[in-house]
Amino acid sequence: MLRHVDGLSDAQLSYKPEAGEWSLNDILHHLALTDEANGKLASRALKHAHEKNVPPDPMPDESVLNCLDAAVASLNTRAQAPDFVRPQSHLSAPESLARLAASRERMLQSIEQLCVYDLTQLKYPHPVLGDLDMYQWILIAGGHEGRHVGQIKRIKAEPGFPAN
Repeated sequence: MLRHVDGLSDAQLSYKPEAGEWSLNDILHHLALTDEANGKLASRALKHAHEKNVPPDPMPDESVLNCLDAAVASLNTRAQAPDFVRPQSHLSAPESLARLAASRERMLQSIEQLCVYDLTQLKYPHPVLGDLDMYQWILIAGGHEGRHVGQIKRIKAEPGFPAN
């Protein structure tokens, strides 16, 4: 994602294809807000795993990479971001990227500690997909940025996107 926004001007980062749509700055802010929320969720899951004495995963090497296939396949329209991860104020790209890096580091630290637990036993509601276990949340978090890279590419390909 960084390579798609690196070196862009303020005009390019602020460009909105249509009224009411997000700019690249808005997307970066949204990614920072989402990563911060996911980091808090991972910390809460770690706390719950300790409190509930969640056992280790009995089959940690079994693949869970397809555990979201059915849920994600049903999404054929773009999702509306909940208010708590919708950019409400203007943050610059460097501010959003710094927040994104810090929250990503905290989340990775939590995931490192969570890996000893059976994460199917820790479930939390997702605003679009319903209840997901922590394996699914981690997969969603990992793929979220990639979905927005596609959005960034579409905005940059708009005829009205500033040349510099």
